[in-house]
Amino acid sequence: MKKIYTLFVGVASLFLMGACSDDDYTSKYDNPAQTTKASCDKLMTGLFYAGKQYTYNTYWRMYTWDNGVIGKYAQTIGFTNAPGALYSAQDSYANNRWENFYQVLAQFRALQNVYENEDEKSKTGDKIFVDLSEIFLYDHLTQLIDLFGDVPFTKAGYLGITGDVAGSYPSYDKATVLYTTVLARLGEINKEIASMKSSLPPTTASALPAQDFICKGDLDKWMKYCNNLRLRLAVRVSSQGALASTGKAAVAEILNGNQSISTTFADNISLVGDDGSTDQFNFSDAIRDGYKDHSRANQAMLDILLTEKALGINDYRLPIMYSKNAAGQYKGLSTHDEYGEQETNISFTEDKRVYSRIDSTTVIYNQYLRHPVITTAEVDFLRAEAYLNGWANGDAKAAFVAGVVNSTKYYFDCNAASPSSYGFKGTEPDEDDVKAFASAMWDNAANKLEVLIQQKWLNFGFLQSTQAWNEVRRTGFPQLYYPQDATAQLLKSIPNRVRYPSSERNNNVTNYNAQIQSMGGSDDAYIKIFWAK
Repeated sequence: MKKIYTLFVGVASLFLMGACSDDDYTSKYDNPAQTTKASCDKLMTGLFYAGKQYTYNTYWRMYTWDNGVIGKYAQTIGFTNAPGALYSAQDSYANNRWENFYQVLAQFRALQNVYENEDEKSKTGDKIFVDLSEIFLYDHLTQLIDLFGDVPFTKAGYLGITGDVAGSYPSYDKATVLYTTVLARLGEINKEIASMKSSLPPTTASALPAQDFICKGDLDKWMKYCNNLRLRLAVRVSSQGALASTGKAAVAEILNGNQSISTTFADNISLVGDDGSTDQFNFSDAIRDGYKDHSRANQAMLDILLTEKALGINDYRLPIMYSKNAAGQYKGLSTHDEYGEQETNISFTEDKRVYSRIDSTTVIYNQYLRHPVITTAEVDFLRAEAYLNGWANGDAKAAFVAGVVNSTKYYFDCNAASPSSYGFKGTEPDEDDVKAFASAMWDNAANKLEVLIQQKWLNFGFLQSTQAWNEVRRTGFPQLYYPQDATAQLLKSIPNRVRYPSSERNNNVTNYNAQIQSMGGSDDAYIKIFWAK
C-alpha cells in the first residue's frame, strides 16, 4: 500500500489531471478527468467516489473488514472460535480502511483549495458542493475515530496542495475535539443548505443531480442525512464521557427543534444497485464474493429473532434474513461452542448443512442490494433512546415501534428488489401486524433500553457491523459472550479499539510516537474510545 502522505498527492492528482479507470463511474457521472480545469462539482463526485468502497457494501469492505474483523467483534457474522487469532485484526486490512479515509480527505482538501481561490460569484454557486462533501467526509471521519480513537485530521491531506513533503506529516487530533467540531459544524451546514436550497444558480442546480450519486441532488434528503448523522453522533456521546452534556444539547436541538430527519421509509439514506432504472453502480457478483466465506449465521442474532417462545411468533425478519439448515431449523455459530464441534459441523456437505446462512436472495446474490448509509429505522431507534432517557420530548415506545416497522420494511425491500431465486422470496407482512409485534416486544421487556439497543444492533446486523460494534461498546447491549483466546499472542480477549496500522508506525514516526505517549506509552487495543461504557 502507498503511504497516506503519498496518497494525498495521488488522489488529488487523479481528479485534477488523471484518468479514472472504473467504467461504471466514467460512463454514468461526468468524469473530472475529462476537463482541464478542476471544478467543485466534479471534485465533489471524486470525493464520493474515493469513499465508495466503504459506503457501499463492496466486496473488499465486506470480505476483509466488516465480515473478516468487525463482524466478529460485533457478533453479527457467524465465525468459528479458532484459537490463536480469534480477535486479531490483520494489519493490511486495518491499513486499507485507514488509507481509504485519507484518500477521501485528500480529495476534500483539493475541493477546499479550488473553492477558496474562486471569486465571490463562483463561491455562491459552489458552496453547496463543499457542504455536501463535508457531510460525507464527517460520516467517514467519525467512523475512523470510532475504530481507532485519536486520528490526524486538521493538518492532514495538504501535500497535494502545498507540495511540502517535510511539512506533510500530520499530528493527531483528540477524538473529543474532532467530535465537538463535527457536531457543531453539522448544525451549521444544516442551516447553510436550508438557506441555499431554493436559490441555487441555474448552472449549480443543473450540475448537482448529474454529479451527486448519494442523494441525486435532493437537498431535502441531504439535510436529513446531515441531521441524521448529527443525531447519531450526539446520542453516541450522550450516554457517558467528556461530551455527554454536549451530546444531550445537540439531541434536544434536533428533536425538540423539529429539524428535518428521516421519518418515513422513503427517507432512508441508502444506495442502490443498477437495475436498469437507476444510475448507480452495478456490483454484479461482488456482494456474493464479499460474503462467500462469511455467510453463516451468528447464534446471537438468531436468538433475538427467535421470539416465538416469548411473544407467540418469531420476528417477521427471520426468514428474510436467514435460511434454515438442512434439518429445517435456525441454528448459528455460537461463541459458546467448542471449536472442534464447529469444525466438524462446517465440514458437512450442503445436504447436511448444520448452520443457517444469510439469505441468498436478500443479500448474497442480490446485485440490487439497498446499501445502507443511515436508515430511517436507525433514526427511529435514536429517537426512542433520546425520549426514553429524557434527552428530548417524545414517545419512546412509538419511536421504537416505528424502528421495528422500518427495519422490517428495509429487509423486505432488499428481498423484493433481488433478481435472485436462490433463497427465500417473501411477502412483506402487514404493517399493523409488525406494529403489534413490536408493541408486544416493548411491553414484554423488563429493560426497555436493552430491548431498544438489541433491535438497533439487529437492524445494523451484517450490513453495518461497525455501527453494531459501536452499540455493543457504548451500551453493553446486547449482552454477548466473548471467550478467552488463551493461545493468542496479542489479543486474548475482545479489544476495545483497533490498533493503528503499520503505515503510521513506519512513516509518521514522530507524530505516531507522540500519540502513543499520550496514550500511556502503548498502542493498546484495550483503551476505550471516549464514548464507550
